[in-house]
Amino acid sequence: MTLKMIRTDWLAIKSHHWRLLVVAGIVVLFCATGLKMAIIPLSAYMAITFSMNTFAVEEKGNLNQLYLSLPVSRKSIVRGRFAFMILLLAVALTCCGAIIMMTARVLVFGAFTFGINPKIVALMCFFGFALGGFTNLTMYPVMFRMGYEKGKVFGFYIPVVFVSMLAGAAVALLNTRMDLFSGWLTYWSENTGTVCAAMFAIGATLFFVSYHLSVYLYDKRDL
Repeated sequence: MTLKMIRTDWLAIKSHHWRLLVVAGIVVLFCATGLKMAIIPLSAYMAITFSMNTFAVEEKGNLNQLYLSLPVSRKSIVRGRFAFMILLLAVALTCCGAIIMMTARVLVFGAFTFGINPKIVALMCFFGFALGGFTNLTMYPVMFRMGYEKGKVFGFYIPVVFVSMLAGAAVALLNTRMDLFSGWLTYWSENTGTVCAAMFAIGATLFFVSYHLSVYLYDKRDL
């Protein structure tokens, strides 16, 4: 059933598939401007936001009524939507991680350089997974409860502004504290297993909470 729901969601947003070219263009732009390491967390964020097209198409085509006319529960719809999103996230992180491994030799941040190795790329991918969990938690439960049009302000625009401000503050801090940035990278590269496990645990917990909250809120929604 989950595989069928994934296929249904993918076909439902076929009119939005062209946006993947825009995503690819953004990745190329970041690579060309020397911001290669940023594409890993950025790809996680874009994967989550792209998967939200399912909510837009669902509402525009009134697909909720179609789904619920079939022998499928609301929980199955949520599970399929989450599985589709996780699949997109996995593909995005895998592809961008491979791009970094093939094209980058050093991480450049201002006047700071740090050699790229598989451990650093793995850390960034697990960080992207944790970021995806946070982004999903801020977006999916709201969308399942309020729908796309009503929920996009609280489930999309506000999180976009918040994440952008958070990223900007982090970059500003690290620009003034290169010693802190260097210390983090050194610690992470020396304790890769521990940090990756922590990032995975954080991301998995956020996805777990988001899923169960989405199931609860979607079940309460009048369609």
